[in-house]
Amino acid sequence: MDHPIVDNLVAISGLAPDRSRFLLSMLSAFPLAFLFSTLLHPKRAGPTIRHGFQLAVGMAFCYFCFKLQLLLLLLDTGMCYILLLVCPASIVHIAVFVWAIGFMSVSHIYRMYTDYNGYTLDFTGPTMIITMKVTSLACSVYDGMYRKEEDLNADQKTLALRKLPSILEFFSYCFCFTSILSGPAFNISDYNKFIDGSDKDKDKPEPSGVLPSLIKFLTAFFFISVTFVLPSSYEPFFDVEWRNSHSFLYVSGYLYLLSFVTRCNYYFAWVLADSVCNLSGFGFDGYDTETGKAKWSKVTNVYPSKTECSSSLKLLIDNWNVGTALWLRRVCYERSPIAPTYMTYLLSAAWHGFYPGYYGCFLSMAFFVSTSRKLRRVVRPLFLGSSAIKLFYDCLTTVCSLLLINFAAIQLCVLSAERVYELYRYFYGLPHIICLILFVFCPKPKTKRA
Repeated sequence: MDHPIVDNLVAISGLAPDRSRFLLSMLSAFPLAFLFSTLLHPKRAGPTIRHGFQLAVGMAFCYFCFKLQLLLLLLDTGMCYILLLVCPASIVHIAVFVWAIGFMSVSHIYRMYTDYNGYTLDFTGPTMIITMKVTSLACSVYDGMYRKEEDLNADQKTLALRKLPSILEFFSYCFCFTSILSGPAFNISDYNKFIDGSDKDKDKPEPSGVLPSLIKFLTAFFFISVTFVLPSSYEPFFDVEWRNSHSFLYVSGYLYLLSFVTRCNYYFAWVLADSVCNLSGFGFDGYDTETGKAKWSKVTNVYPSKTECSSSLKLLIDNWNVGTALWLRRVCYERSPIAPTYMTYLLSAAWHGFYPGYYGCFLSMAFFVSTSRKLRRVVRPLFLGSSAIKLFYDCLTTVCSLLLINFAAIQLCVLSAERVYELYRYFYGLPHIICLILFVFCPKPKTKRA
């Protein structure tokens, strides 16, 4: 028996207890976010109270969802803060990275041992979010307290920290209730500006996040409704009799549909989290230069319409899991001394866990992106002669991008090596074979002579 409210939700919705606790926490975050933005507005409450409220509610959510696994999250974050205090600035980013990635890796292995091929929600989810936050913070400390300013790029200069956060600031940042369960991750500079109210222009009327939050709330529930209507199980594909009784096109279409439904689950969680952030007052990103309207995209983690209609793999990736992509770029891609693209996708796979499907997915994506970049530089100029031809090219590349991302993403969902092999065998490895041929035989783009 669980909590009576959880038991009732399980009975009514058919959701598993872990998902019911998650949904209840996310829904209860809305009135708390409204309370935070009104009664605990920066004009009425100081940073200490606002930090304390975020921390207390975030830890309460973690205890409600994960019970005593909260202690593991405290161990993870506590050790990271100790490393920030004791490590020299020259190696602090490495020390925190090694600990955070190591702790997260052990968590993933534990999850595989206790729930192999399962999708039970446990403390590994918040651990992944905390890992992004603490490693980003450590890199900002390294940039601000060790590296020379002329060696930093514009983004690193903005995020560089000249002093360590207090213990309250640190734990509030790690456990803030608007993002601890499903993200998004963000940098501590933006978070502290939100807490003290300096993220808003004091010379203009303060924009309200209520309407943007409402729109995103309704959008999130549209996506979750899709998952109740359309099929969501990959099991039929691994039934040989089912596959043999349907055509190749039908099976391919079924897998394409399943991939879309899977994305809808992520759209729901991320858009709902963005909605909570906006209602709390977090996420304001200045004003649109054309319309003058307030933008609430500072912590937006996904753009569903742009993801589904991207004309290239790069655009698709840029609009999907934005916070994680930004973290990977800042922590790995810009700092890796060798093969930054492949090292970044390798870190992305390790961040997700150790199922073979994760590595099949992200190494496939690295190869697909490398091929598409090379091909795009050569082929795209041939289709710029007229708007009609360019439209045809954009439509073609949109379809190809979705086909490739769906093939890669299915590996992320089926997890095990046996099932990934079954997927490759059914499609004869054609996506990789075609991309390999294009990569090898695609000529180098012509360079203009000076």
